[in-house]
Amino acid sequence: MNVAEYLVNLLEKDNVEYIFGHPGEQILPFYNALSKSSIKHILTRHEQGAAHACDSYARSTGKYGVCVATAGPGAMNLVMGVATAFKDSVPMLVITGDNDYNDYNDDSNYDNFQSFPLNDIFENITVKTFHPANAKEAVSNFKEALNILKYYPKGPVYINLSKDVALFDICDCDVDDIDFDENIAFNHLNIDADINLAIEKISNAEKPLIVAGNGIVWGQAIELLNEFVSKHRVPVTTTYPARGVLSEYDDLNLGMCGLRANAMSEYAYLNSDCIIVLGARLSERTIAKSPNDEFFDRIIHVNIDDKCLKGGINLCMDVKEFLNCLLESIGNKYGSAINDKYDGWIDEIYAHDEDLIIEGIEDIEANYNPLRAPYAINKIMGAFEGAYFLSDAGTHTTWTTLLAKCDRFAKLLFSGGFGPMGYGLPAAIGVAVAHPDEKVVVICGDGDIQMVSQELATIHEYDLNIAIFVINNSQLGIIRQWQDTVYDFDEHYQVDLINPDFVKLAESYGIDSFRADDKDSLLLAIDGALKEGPCLVDVCVVEENIPMPK
Repeated sequence: MNVAEYLVNLLEKDNVEYIFGHPGEQILPFYNALSKSSIKHILTRHEQGAAHACDSYARSTGKYGVCVATAGPGAMNLVMGVATAFKDSVPMLVITGDNDYNDYNDDSNYDNFQSFPLNDIFENITVKTFHPANAKEAVSNFKEALNILKYYPKGPVYINLSKDVALFDICDCDVDDIDFDENIAFNHLNIDADINLAIEKISNAEKPLIVAGNGIVWGQAIELLNEFVSKHRVPVTTTYPARGVLSEYDDLNLGMCGLRANAMSEYAYLNSDCIIVLGARLSERTIAKSPNDEFFDRIIHVNIDDKCLKGGINLCMDVKEFLNCLLESIGNKYGSAINDKYDGWIDEIYAHDEDLIIEGIEDIEANYNPLRAPYAINKIMGAFEGAYFLSDAGTHTTWTTLLAKCDRFAKLLFSGGFGPMGYGLPAAIGVAVAHPDEKVVVICGDGDIQMVSQELATIHEYDLNIAIFVINNSQLGIIRQWQDTVYDFDEHYQVDLINPDFVKLAESYGIDSFRADDKDSLLLAIDGALKEGPCLVDVCVVEENIPMPK
């Protein structure tokens, strides 16, 4: 068995089902081993697509994803997708081939064909990077990488596998029994004392609030969160990537916090006497409306990443472990009965409820032509209720975010931390591969899809059940809005797009397609897209500003 075969065998034993990638010369030893395995390879048409598909596969399953590329340009094409996953703390195993290890003995060898200091690049966008020099080191690196992804899931891990190392034979002395270490040593000295302080603070709180982040997912703590919330009726607000960890139809889910907070979640956030932050970074998009340092004293912050802790009580630990402690301690105090201690606080929050009003989603004119984006998106989301939705970067993202209602996690996926154009289409591939019996809907912009349109070939090849809606306003809408409203441009500059015929483009890839430019054609197109299999709808809309955060 060589090193590449060992790595593939290790992934098989860890129940990896899919790998997203694009082959090249230096990664062929890995592909040779992969071709003889039970793992299915999804061939994307660009390495960036492989990384985004891998990212969304992980987000929608709660497992780590795997993507692979070759050396030099192949590896560099992964960078956008890996950076996107890093900003949103998505666990991914990123593997690239490389030239022989000895090519890197001195800097002059970087002049060799397709040689480049890849680890120097990836160390800025991954949790950890590896470049094993021999078989024994490779085995050790593989095990450490999977340990990080399984038990410390806070982002991508990178393995740079030189082709000579990939072909080295593994001897018995290189390989111990496969052993995953769950005993991660978190960097916190007084964890037990701080847990007790946190539990005491929560027990004494009169107006508690949970801020749930994506760490709830990676910590496999969704069920525990729901159990705690239902028993003790503590209201919840979520970050962008954690939507649906508690159903948004549950009266205890107040909606998102931060920039896109509604009136209830904003009131609860600013008036709570104890904010329990579980698995969230508290970025500026989440705490944009927080007043001062005194506010942070109310926070109990639980996260496996000690670098992001910002609360008055900070717990560097797994959220699942913390929720177990919380359920046991507070459960002993209140028993199994539903706790009504916070009903007054919930009533106070709901007294500040306001209806969400989005101009343009109602049928306000007899035959509005062309369509308005919020109206079209509202109709799409209503028709595909229960499907997996993905969004990209642009004006459509705001309306999709505001109009979505998630009954469970992963029903709305997009990049909240990095927000690259071109995420949605390849990300839909990852979700469709992970959930082949479900409908996947991607709402993207005309600018977005042109960055990744080659992935239409991947969607057709694998006959993925994806409905693609291109919100086509023939411009980079948000950039145009900023030019108009913030930077006082004299006229639009480099934002108007001369687009291809998206219907013909889809048809050239063998994908059914429709054009919608009024209400009747939109309804017909939606009916066509509801059928099994891939479909694209070109939705022609007018120029329109998005509602900006207050």
